[in-house]
Amino acid sequence: MKKGLFIAFEGIDGCGKSTQAWKLGKYISNLSKYNHVVMTREPYKNTDLRKILQSESDPYSQGVKLAKLFVEDRRRHVENLIMPNLEACHHVVSDRYSFSTLAYQQTQGVPLKELIETHKGLPIPDLIYIVDVPVEVAMERMKKDSARKTEQKFEKNLEFIQKLRENYLKLAKLPNHQVFVIDGRKTPDEIFEKQIKPAFDNIYNSQTTL
Repeated sequence: MKKGLFIAFEGIDGCGKSTQAWKLGKYISNLSKYNHVVMTREPYKNTDLRKILQSESDPYSQGVKLAKLFVEDRRRHVENLIMPNLEACHHVVSDRYSFSTLAYQQTQGVPLKELIETHKGLPIPDLIYIVDVPVEVAMERMKKDSARKTEQKFEKNLEFIQKLRENYLKLAKLPNHQVFVIDGRKTPDEIFEKQIKPAFDNIYNSQTTL
């Protein structure tokens, strides 16, 4: 049995990260009958976060408050779900994690150094995928998404989303993080087979069996 891997998918809304997260979860499960996979996402439990995101129109407002709420929610996520499963040798695939706060709230004006400081003591994923697409592509996809009933505060401002994308790409160079920037413009199957799967296989196959 291999130790549990913690994998996070990041990127602007509409990039296709959720699709790739589910594809990877299924792939890991099929690799071995001993592989248990937990699929999760953030925000984890804090419903106030979703209310703020859906009720406000200014993408730059409440950056400090949102950072605090997201990190508190993330700590509960880690304590209640992520760490118990990793310790049980289960693989955890999360749709959003720390990079979301580092990118979004930095774009809102909170200094990156402060945001990194708030994450002290939290586990760093073994593998982080940033699924990257041009802003115009992401917005077009969101318009076509029938499940997306209303725009959230971060989806309404093209300038904000462009800066957000740039901040995500800068995070790829953050020390002590294993980050892969994925070209999200291809078909879902092409993205998975040529980019997601090879990066995962490399780290998975390098593990020693417990």
